[in-house]
Amino acid sequence: MSIKIIPQQQLEQQTINSVIRQIPLLFYPLPKTLYIRRAKRLKELATKSTFSDYLNFCATIAEQQANLVKHNPINIDIVNIENSEYPPLSLANLPLSTFWQDYLSQLLTLMTNTTEQVMSVIHQLKQNNTQQLQEKALHLLNGEFKCVAGNEAVFIWSALSVYYCQLASQVKGKAIAESTDKNWLCPVCNSMPVASVIQLGSNNGLRYLHCSLCESEWYVPRIKCTSCDNMKDIQYFSLDNQLAAIKTECCDACHSYLKILDQDKDPHIEIVADDIASLILDIKTEEEGYAKSGINPFIFAQ
Repeated sequence: MSIKIIPQQQLEQQTINSVIRQIPLLFYPLPKTLYIRRAKRLKELATKSTFSDYLNFCATIAEQQANLVKHNPINIDIVNIENSEYPPLSLANLPLSTFWQDYLSQLLTLMTNTTEQVMSVIHQLKQNNTQQLQEKALHLLNGEFKCVAGNEAVFIWSALSVYYCQLASQVKGKAIAESTDKNWLCPVCNSMPVASVIQLGSNNGLRYLHCSLCESEWYVPRIKCTSCDNMKDIQYFSLDNQLAAIKTECCDACHSYLKILDQDKDPHIEIVADDIASLILDIKTEEEGYAKSGINPFIFAQ
């Protein structure tokens, strides 16, 4: 099963499984509160983490993302982009404009009280012209992460996120379920997930994937690989015990893994923040021979 977005007026023409019809398939992001909550959680986690410096750095970026949404909201007409066979915000359906670069410029300007190393990265980015930045952004959006320096990618992706998150919040199309097996990419923008989450108070412990770019969340059945659709030999690892709020879901078929975070066990969980703070679990899981199938917008490995 995969999720597809279609215009509201076409919804009645679709055949939807009676069980799936009762499940909320997709949640669009709330940009005005998302980055504020993330920054707060990052600061909380920093007080008890060995990665405190980096968590506080990420919190600073999240705070500036919140400021960009508040003071420079997006104003782009996306009325007609849902009527397509492609995800509405995917590059195949909506070519990348240079609008996001305004957010990057403002973000880099706002990052003042930081380290010499970060200021050096900011200086490097400011030397890029419009075409160079656009090429780097397209590399990232196409999953070609090794083509962009990881320290630059953090800032570029943060600006892209502000752009795509606001666009996603304006999409009017409705989600339906299709009886096909596909890779679990975001049905809104076609990007990779950060992790999966069992939302606080969700019906029957439903699991959703959280997009690394536009911040949408979409339904995926439990105990199923989110990379190859395998439903056998799925293993779970945690640092503490079987009832831990954060685990890695590991597939013995494709040897990939993705974290699953349970807000019913810890209502304060924020997907991106807690994924970073639990890096030790990533290390332990990769030592067992599994490779992460998602990305965190603050961590780009080279």
